Amino acid sequence: MGETRMQLIDQRDWTWTLYADGERRYLSVLCGTIAMYELTIELDAGERARIGESGFLDALAREVSYRPDSYKARHVMGFRASD
Repeated sequence: MGETRMQLIDQRDWTWTLYADGERRYLSVLCGTIAMYELTIELDAGERARIGESGFLDALAREVSYRPDSYKARHVMGFRASD
């Protein structure tokens, strides 16, 4: 059957990476100071609609990085961009 394949759409080194899986979009954000970790959220319809806006992904990633506890409920556990 048809299998979707995760694609890297855009990224800012050491900040965030945007992935696509069909119509779904995932933003992986580097968080932390000493102990770095990645927090990945699936973008909702409103966020997906704003992807093309200048500076939107940078601002969203900054918000996730500064306030990761506010986004932990949206974290995609076990997210893997590739096999």
